[in-house]
Amino acid sequence: MNKKEKLIKKNLIYEGKILSLYNDEIETPIGKKSYREIVRHSKGVACLALMDGYIYFVKQYRYAYDKEILELPAGKVEEDENIFNAIKRELKEEIGFISNHMEYLGYIYPSVGYTDEIIHLFFSSDNVISTTDRDEDEFIDIIKIKIKDAYSMLDNNEFEDAKTIILLSKLRKVLMKD
Repeated sequence: MNKKEKLIKKNLIYEGKILSLYNDEIETPIGKKSYREIVRHSKGVACLALMDGYIYFVKQYRYAYDKEILELPAGKVEEDENIFNAIKRELKEEIGFISNHMEYLGYIYPSVGYTDEIIHLFFSSDNVISTTDRDEDEFIDIIKIKIKDAYSMLDNNEFEDAKTIILLSKLRKVLMKD
């Protein structure tokens, strides 16, 4: 049986700077009409940046959760921007790193039920410290954590951010060898 749903009509509810909200009318595989609420989101990038046995994190207040979250450097891909350029820009902006070695690790769908967001994942090593270049509305603390301590934190469920958990998990075998 074909399980694909057919779009009947796109209904834009809200259009913002980084996302748009739709309530699309669709037809199910058995011919019934239904609706899908979808957040259309710009692409994102995230990176585990390593230097001298430390993983570099950012801690910033996240309004949606009303608290500070410890996470790996990340951000949105600007329109017509290459994902490699986007992550290099984000590393410079958030933690002041210029990467001499960047490895692409694939992508994730952070929440498949209601958004089309895709986050591209990277590993950065052989970094050079530069200056940060943050947006005026970003208030970020840079936190460096020893590799083994970061994995203890992961095992103790101290990370809440999905992209951070996934990147740490993906790189565990590689980073814990040392």
